[in-house]
Amino acid sequence: MLVVAGMACSSVEVALGNTYYCEDYSWRFSVFRDRVEAGGVLARFISQVLGAPGDAVVGLAAGGVPVAYAVSRELGLPLDVVVVKKITYPWTTEAGYGAVAPDGLYEFDREAAMRLGYGREVVEREASRVYEYVVSRTLKLRGSLDYSWLAGRSVILVDDGIATGYTMVVAARFMKRVGAREVVVATPTSSIDGAVMVAREVDKLLVLNLRGGPFYAVADAYIEWHDVSDEEAIEYLRMAKEHLKPQTRV
Repeated sequence: MLVVAGMACSSVEVALGNTYYCEDYSWRFSVFRDRVEAGGVLARFISQVLGAPGDAVVGLAAGGVPVAYAVSRELGLPLDVVVVKKITYPWTTEAGYGAVAPDGLYEFDREAAMRLGYGREVVEREASRVYEYVVSRTLKLRGSLDYSWLAGRSVILVDDGIATGYTMVVAARFMKRVGAREVVVATPTSSIDGAVMVAREVDKLLVLNLRGGPFYAVADAYIEWHDVSDEEAIEYLRMAKEHLKPQTRV
C-alpha cells in the first residue's frame, strides 16, 4: 500500500493552460489516509500554486466538506457548503448522467439520455425530483438558499474527487450565477476526463492525484473511505466557524 501524502509537491505540472496537478502524487492509488489529511495537503498545494488563496472555500456536500474544512482551516478562510445532486441512472444511486444545482438549473449528457430512451420531458421530470431533494438538504446543512455573500469573491470550490465532472461543472456554474468573481476548483483526485470537462468551466483547476484509465474511482485515492453523513458535514461546518472566531485575550 502506497501513502505519499506526507511529502511536498516538488513537481507542479500544467495542462490545458489552467489545470495544475502534482506529478509526485499522480498516477498512484491509496495516496491519502483520509479526506481531512487530503485537505491539508491540498491547502498547501493551493498556496504553492496560487500564492494568495482567495476569499472563501465552498465544499460539495457531503464528501467534499471534510476536505474543504481542512482547506479552510489551513488557509484561514470562511467555509460554506453547496448541495449538487446527480441525476442518476435507473439502476444505480452512484453514477449519473447529469446534476442539479440549488437554484434548480441542471446539466445532463444528451447522448446518455438518448441511450436511455429519455426525451427532454423525462429528464426535466427527473431533474425536478432531484431539485426537491437539493433544496431540502441545503436547508438542513446551512439553513438558507441565499449565497449572496459570495458575490464579488474569489471562491475555492472543493470536492473529495472528480469522476465524470458533472456535479463539479454544475456547482461551478452555480457559483458564477451567485456572482463569484473567480471560481477555482481544488480537489485531491480527479480522472483525466473529468478534469478536462471541469477545466473548461473554471478559472483554475488544481488536482493533486490525476489518474487515467477506464475504471477510475474517487475512493481509490484514499485508504479510509466512508459515506459522509449530513450530521458529520454539519459538525465540520460548525468547527470551521469556531476556527474563524477571534481569540479572546485574557
